[in-house]
Amino acid sequence: WPTKNLVVAATRHRPNLILALLCSAQFMLILDIAIVNVALPSMQRTLGLSAESIQWVVGGYALTFGGFLMLGGRLADVVGRRRMFFAGLVLFIGASVLGGFSQSGLMLIAARGVQGFAGALVSPAALSLLTTTFKEGRERNRALGMWSAMAAGGASAGLILGGLLTQELSWRFTLFVNLPLGLAAVLLSPVLPADARPRGAKKVSLDVPGAVSLTGGVLALAYGVTEATAQGFASRNVLIALALSAALLIAFVVVEKSSNQPLLPGRMLRLRSVVAGNSVAALVSVVMIGAVFFNSLYLQEILGYSPIQAGLAWLPQTVLIMVVSNVGARIATKLGARTLIALGTLVLGAGMLLFLRTALDSDYVTVLIPAMLVTGIGVGLAFVSVTMAATAGVPDRDQGIASGLIGTAQQVGMAVGLAILVNIAGSVTRASLQQGAGAVIAGYHQAFVIAAAISFVAAIVALIVIKHPSALPGVGVAETVLPRAIQPGHVRTASARHLSS
Repeated sequence: WPTKNLVVAATRHRPNLILALLCSAQFMLILDIAIVNVALPSMQRTLGLSAESIQWVVGGYALTFGGFLMLGGRLADVVGRRRMFFAGLVLFIGASVLGGFSQSGLMLIAARGVQGFAGALVSPAALSLLTTTFKEGRERNRALGMWSAMAAGGASAGLILGGLLTQELSWRFTLFVNLPLGLAAVLLSPVLPADARPRGAKKVSLDVPGAVSLTGGVLALAYGVTEATAQGFASRNVLIALALSAALLIAFVVVEKSSNQPLLPGRMLRLRSVVAGNSVAALVSVVMIGAVFFNSLYLQEILGYSPIQAGLAWLPQTVLIMVVSNVGARIATKLGARTLIALGTLVLGAGMLLFLRTALDSDYVTVLIPAMLVTGIGVGLAFVSVTMAATAGVPDRDQGIASGLIGTAQQVGMAVGLAILVNIAGSVTRASLQQGAGAVIAGYHQAFVIAAAISFVAAIVALIVIKHPSALPGVGVAETVLPRAIQPGHVRTASARHLSS
C-alpha cells in the first residue's frame, strides 16, 4: 500500500503527528463523558426515559469505560497496541452512530455502554503507544503534558459543544460528532508504530480468570457506588453490588498469586512511583469531580445559569489547566515527581477552600474565578505529574496495563468519591433545612472541605511513598523505586524469580 508506506516514512521524521493522533483520540473519549450531560433533558423528552433511567445514559458509559480499562490495557500488551487502538476506534464509531439513531431509551443506554467499552480499549492503547514511542525523560514529559492538556480540553469542550449541538441541531448530534473525529483517527492510524514482539521475547498470554474477576469486581463496584448517589449506601441493591465487588476482587488477588502470567504483574506494584502515581490519581480525581459536580449545580440551580453559560464558565479554568500541564511537563525533570505532585495537590486543596466563599448571590468574577483558577493550577500540575510517575520505570511490555491501571484509578476514584461527597452533602443539607436555600450551599461547603482534606492527604501520600526527590528520568528505576536489597546486582536467585512474576 504505497500511501501507507509514505505516511509511515513521513512519521519517522514527524513524531508530533503520532502525538497529535493519540491526543485527539483521548480528547474524543473525554469529550464523550461530558457532551451528553447538557442533552439529557432533550433525550428524556424524545425517548420517554424515566428520571431513574436517564442517569444511565451517563452512567452506562462511565461504568463500562472504567470497568474494562485494565482488561483493555492488558489486551494492548498481549494483542498489540495499534491493533487495539484501531479496533476500539471502529467499535466506538459504530456505537456512536447506533446511539445517534436510537429509537428507545434502552437502545441509547446500550449504545453508550458499548461506547464506554470501546473507549476502554482505545485509551490505554493510546497512552501506552505514547509512553513507548517517546523516550522516558524530557521527550515523554512533553508528550504527557500535551496528553493532559487535551484531556482537560475535551472535558470543557464537551460541556460547551453539547449545549450548542442540542440547542441548534439535536441531541443526536452529540453522538454523531464522533463520526468525523473517529474516522480521521482511523485513517491516520497507519502512522502509529507497528505491533511487533522483540526478537527472543516469549509470547504473553491473557490471564482470563484474572481478567474476569478484576473486570467484574470493578464493574460491580462502579455500579454500586453509582446507585449509592441516588439510593444511599444502605440500600439493598448497593450492598449486594459492593459485596459482589469485594468477593470478586478478593478472588482476583487469589488468582493472581497462582498465575504464571498475571493480569497485573507483581513487579509493577513494587515500583513506588506506580503505587504513588495511581494512589494520588484516584484521590485527585475525587477532588476534581467534586469541584465540577457541585459547582455546576451551584451555577445552574443557585445562580440561574443556562447549561451553555455553565459550560462557558469553566472555560478560563480549562485554558489554564492546558497551559499549566505543558509548563509542568517542562519543569518535571528538574523538580521531580514528588515535588510536583505535592505542590499540585496542595494548590488544589487551597483552591477547594476558596469555594467556601460561595453564597446565594456570589459574583462570578470576584468569587468563582479565583477559586477556579487556583484549582486549575493544582489540577494541571498534579495530573501531568501523576501520569509521569505512574508510567515511569515500567518496562515496555507492561505499558498497556500501566496505562489501564491509572485510568481505572481515576475512574474508580471519581465514582466512589462522588458517591461519598453527594451523600455527605445531602446529609448536611437535610440537617440544615431551616436555612432554606442556604441549606443546599451548606451541603456544598461540607463537600468542598472534605475534598480539600483529600487533596492534602494526596500530597502526604506522594511525599511518603515516593522516597526520592525524583521518580522520573535521570535516576535509575531500581534505585528510585526499590529497596537496595532487591536492586539489580543485589538480588539473590530466589528474589530474582519472585520479581519476574
